[in-house]
Amino acid sequence: MRALAASSIVLVHVWGFSSPDGEVLGSERWIGDAISTLSVGVTLFFTLSAFLLYRPFAAAIARGGERMSFLAYLRNRALRIAPAYWAILLVCSILIGTVYLRNGAALEVGRLTDPFAFLQTGLLFQNYRPTTLGIGIGPAWSLAVELVFYLALPVLVIGAGLVAKRARDRRGRVLALLGPPLLLLVVGLIGKLVAGQVFPAAPTAGYGNNWHSVVERSFFAQADLFTFGMIVAVAYVEMADGRLKLPARWRLAAATLGLLIFIPCAWTMNQGEHSYLLQNTGQALGLALIFAAIVLPAAEGASPSGAVRFLETPVLVATGVVSYSIFLWHLPVIVWLSAHGLTFGGWAGLLANVVIVTVVVGALSALSYRFVERPALSYKRSMRVRQPAPTAAGAQPAAPGPATEPAI
Repeated sequence: MRALAASSIVLVHVWGFSSPDGEVLGSERWIGDAISTLSVGVTLFFTLSAFLLYRPFAAAIARGGERMSFLAYLRNRALRIAPAYWAILLVCSILIGTVYLRNGAALEVGRLTDPFAFLQTGLLFQNYRPTTLGIGIGPAWSLAVELVFYLALPVLVIGAGLVAKRARDRRGRVLALLGPPLLLLVVGLIGKLVAGQVFPAAPTAGYGNNWHSVVERSFFAQADLFTFGMIVAVAYVEMADGRLKLPARWRLAAATLGLLIFIPCAWTMNQGEHSYLLQNTGQALGLALIFAAIVLPAAEGASPSGAVRFLETPVLVATGVVSYSIFLWHLPVIVWLSAHGLTFGGWAGLLANVVIVTVVVGALSALSYRFVERPALSYKRSMRVRQPAPTAAGAQPAAPGPATEPAI
């Protein structure tokens, strides 16, 4: 799924930024609406992060077990995100000069040599002021949102844990676990309201030198996008422990409902992310339903679904492993190729550009994963905890599994 999320973002940026004459293909036709919808890969990344990171905490609280170390959690987050981001930011800012700089309302490409601006960008603080919004690696605005979620999650878990301690049974503890995602839903909806009503959208909505864009690109207006992944995490724990049983063919029903919600929301986004619109929340809900249909545990002895078999193909697995580097490298590479006349126009050119970008970004991502990401990840600490006795007749609590691996 990380592979699909990263690939969708790469494709939408190749479509939007690699044409030599600057023309966006299909911008006035339905195909443009369809391609621009691929920016929802960011929402899928948020869903994955919420699911993977909340799940082990939810398992510990639901089962009344020992909570894992917040220090280990924060250490793992830092090792996963910072080394690759800093290395790629340094290369793109200083060596090849393909990061964004702000010139008033416009974002221009160049070298980020101002020490203070570089420090802001390195710490992912660049999106909190209109005058620095969007500088650095363009897609890294979502990393700044992720960072706030990483820091907020322990606080949310502590709150859920305190409520869960007062619960009489597991049902009460599970209800306590639903508090944090619902709180984030409320925060995100308020943030969207503020972005849309207090700071009305400008023509450069989302990336302009204005407070609307600052709010829109902040955790304040994006918090709701983590809600549904967290809820799926709670459902996963309950199904893994045999305490939640869903009717036959629920996966087909969930995926169908997800599409019925997602498609009209995506279709009315008007070729833009427009994160302050309620359709953005609808997209997240639709994606989460499809996501749940794929990742929630199957009945014992059941064969993997076709979707799971597809996602476990070697190419997608390998792409998923290096997806974080792909996410960081791809837009600076597209900008560099375009500036050096190595991209082509027209629909045939778009296909050629996809191939070129895939080869170059794939090679760079493999290198940065091998020499930066993987060495850093070797210092991560296990977050597994001892599990209590079985919680349902004949059901053994499932280990959290690879829940410390991040989405982005």
